[in-house]
Amino acid sequence: MQKENLKYYLGIDPGKKGALSILRQDGTPQWWARMPQGKPEIIDTLVNLIQEHPHLVMVVELAQAMPGQGVTSCFRYGHHFATFEDVAILLKIPYHEVRPAVWKKVFGLSSDKRLSTSVCRRIFPKVDLIPPRCRTDHDGIAEALLIAEWGRRRNL
Repeated sequence: MQKENLKYYLGIDPGKKGALSILRQDGTPQWWARMPQGKPEIIDTLVNLIQEHPHLVMVVELAQAMPGQGVTSCFRYGHHFATFEDVAILLKIPYHEVRPAVWKKVFGLSSDKRLSTSVCRRIFPKVDLIPPRCRTDHDGIAEALLIAEWGRRRNL
């Protein structure tokens, strides 16, 4: 399959401690990183990824309020979350939201982040989930990869 015709899946765990990942349509992980900090950095990263990967499909975990979150925190999270949809609309790329319960069910996951990293390691054994200057797995990277894999399996 020629590179121009390959579909890529951009999986996004949208939280401040989330991450971004890209899978090829054959399931090969291409790239993964912690969530950039700051809206301009997020936008720059998304634009670069979209330019580097033609036929990109964005799959984002649907933002939702969490019990105990304050109004200000919810507002900031929603503002942050909207960045992904805005970039997809402006650059005219396919955009899909998925509830955590939906994609996690496919992989037999719960809210336990350690289980997410374990399943990710099983599916993507060559991916290093420990970012530079860190000592432990980054569950956001694991979940971003699994979100992309969910979209790939659905052939979005």
